[in-house]
Amino acid sequence: MKQRIAAGLLALAAAGAWAQDWPAASQALLKRAQAQPGYAQVEALHPSYRPTSDGRSFVLVWTPNPATPPAKWIVSLPGTGGYAPRDLAVWHPHLQGRDVGLVVVQWWLGSGDTTRDYYSPFDIYREIDRLLNELKVPKNSAMLHGFSRGAANLYAVAALDRAKGRQYFSTFVASSGSASLDYPPTQLVTRGEFGAAPYAGTQWVTACGDRDPNPGRDGCPGMRRTAEWIKERGGNIALVIEDKTLGHGALQLNPANARQLLDWYLRP
Repeated sequence: MKQRIAAGLLALAAAGAWAQDWPAASQALLKRAQAQPGYAQVEALHPSYRPTSDGRSFVLVWTPNPATPPAKWIVSLPGTGGYAPRDLAVWHPHLQGRDVGLVVVQWWLGSGDTTRDYYSPFDIYREIDRLLNELKVPKNSAMLHGFSRGAANLYAVAALDRAKGRQYFSTFVASSGSASLDYPPTQLVTRGEFGAAPYAGTQWVTACGDRDPNPGRDGCPGMRRTAEWIKERGGNIALVIEDKTLGHGALQLNPANARQLLDWYLRP
């Protein structure tokens, strides 16, 4: 199993070099992401990329050592207007010295701010499933993280994985983004389209900052309401991170918060 995973990682690393046969839209979006300020810092980390199955976007993969499969995986969904390489730059300081690999789905399509300009939770899960299946990631062994708008889409992605997917994830982290009960994919979860208890057997972490400018949506009041909504659907709130000194994105802005999360996730 480990040899197959390592072979898959090496293949992804080889594909990380510029691929002339990429679909045009995926290629253009990756170039735009690589043109953002600070990309040299990310390039030095040697991430790998692959185009999405629909040829519209791409997925980033980073591991501490491409020749050796990591002990754990984190899959991350950035926030509004977020680029996958930037998400790696945010995560990497917290992952140093830890045997954790990172997958980031470039679910924003590079322009616009409507739902049409982002992948739906169904599109997101299609790409996650494709990649994690290729990497032979075992059932219930990975953590899915969403930040802000990524967190707002996390709830439907989690239900898809648990009720209709391969159950890669038993751990979900919702950072500064509550469950929007008027968002159609979340409404599917609320209505029971994925079963009465789609989150049964899962562990959840909620994270927020008391100084978030949108407390009812992204701050601690919103995350507390969401925690109750998760519990009603069978999920266990295993860890609550509330930062009194910071606002939006407090989970990673304060290294102590990120360390608390990772220490808990990687506990023996």
